[in-house]
Amino acid sequence: MRPPHAPSTWLSRAVTTAGAAVALSLVAGIIPTSAAAQQPERPAADSARPHPAVVKHTVKKGDTLWDIAKFYLKDPFRWPEVFHANTDIVKNPHWIYPGQILTIDGAAVKDEVAARVDSTGFVVSRIQTRAQEPTVFSDGAPMRSASSLGSIEKAPALTIRPGEYEAAPYVVPSDRPLGAGKLLGGVDTPALGLTSSAGFRIYDRLYVTPPAGMTFQVGDRVVVARTHDDLADVGTIVEPTGILRIDSVAAHGPAIAELIAQFGTVVPEQLIVPAGHSFQATTQRPVGGKYATAGKVLWIKGTPELPSIQTYVLLAAGERAGVRPGDEFTLYDDAASKRIQGVAPVATATVKVVRVTPLASSGIIVDQTQPQVHAGMAARLTARMP
Repeated sequence: MRPPHAPSTWLSRAVTTAGAAVALSLVAGIIPTSAAAQQPERPAADSARPHPAVVKHTVKKGDTLWDIAKFYLKDPFRWPEVFHANTDIVKNPHWIYPGQILTIDGAAVKDEVAARVDSTGFVVSRIQTRAQEPTVFSDGAPMRSASSLGSIEKAPALTIRPGEYEAAPYVVPSDRPLGAGKLLGGVDTPALGLTSSAGFRIYDRLYVTPPAGMTFQVGDRVVVARTHDDLADVGTIVEPTGILRIDSVAAHGPAIAELIAQFGTVVPEQLIVPAGHSFQATTQRPVGGKYATAGKVLWIKGTPELPSIQTYVLLAAGERAGVRPGDEFTLYDDAASKRIQGVAPVATATVKVVRVTPLASSGIIVDQTQPQVHAGMAARLTARMP
C-alpha cells in the first residue's frame, strides 16, 4: 500500500518572506477582497498542466471497465480502449480483480483527471479523516494516491449493462410484419461531394418515420436496426446499429432524430423499431449447477473466423425454455468426440445471456478456453439467475 502523501509544506518554508506572508494571509482569509483582487492573476493549474504519458488505476472491489472508462475517459462506451491496453493483465473484460494495476493512455484522459495525476501515474484523491484538524497548511483532507484506496466500497457491478442489452441482436417471428419505420437520410448535406453511403456518425441528425402504431414525441428513444436472412424454423434476426433520440416532430412529414449511440454502420433505408423494455438492472449473479435446459448456437454476429470474447451469439433457447437475462451457457465442441471414440465433448466458451425473446437468447462470449466457436455447437445452461 502506498503511504499517504504528506501535507504540502511550501508555506512553512516561505513564511519568512513578505510575499509568503501575503499568501498565508490569503489562506487565512484576513485580507479584504479588494486587496486580494489586486494580486496578480495566475493561470489555473489544471489548464496549464500537461497530460501524462500514462495514467494508472488500481482495481478496487466493485470496479468495472465500464465505470473506469466513464471516470477517466468520460465516455463509458470507450471501455474497450482500457481493455485492449491491458490484455496482458485482463483476460476477460467481465472479470477484473482488486489489486490489478491498469494503464490508460494519458493523452486520452479528461483534463480534470490529468490535473490530479501524481509523479507515479496515479490519480490523487482527497480523503477526509478525523485524525487531522484543518490548519492553514492543510485543509484536513490529506492527499492519497488512488493506489492506496482499495478499502473504499463501491456499488456492486450490474450483471448486464444497459449498453450490452441495447446492442444485442435478437430474433422475432418471421411470419409477422415487423411494422418498422425507416431511416430516410441525413438532415445536413454532406460537404465536398461526400455521400452517406459509408454511414452516418454519432450526433448526426437524421430524417426518420415512426414504426406502425407509434407516434413520436420529442425526447423519445428508438432503435435503428437492420435485419438478416431468416433463421430456418426460428425467425428473423434484428441487429441494432444505433439509438436515436427524437429532437423534432412535424405535423406532416418525417421527424428529425439525433444519433446518440452507435453499435454498427448506420445507413439510409435501415429500420426504426421501438426500444426494448425487457432490460432490468440487477446485481444478482447466476448460480452454477446442472440444469436440463440445452440448445445450440444459431448465429454469430459478423460471422468471424475465430469469434472471441465480447462477440454476440444467438442461442436456440429462449423464454419458452425458461431462459432469463443473466443466465450462462457453456458451449461444447464435439469435433474430437467424432474422431475418437469415447472422448467427451470439450467445454469451449461461456456465454452470458443479455436479452431473451420467446424464440431465442442473445448472449455475449465472456470466457473462452478453445479457439473454435461456430454455429451448430451444443450449448447447455450451467448457471441460472436466482
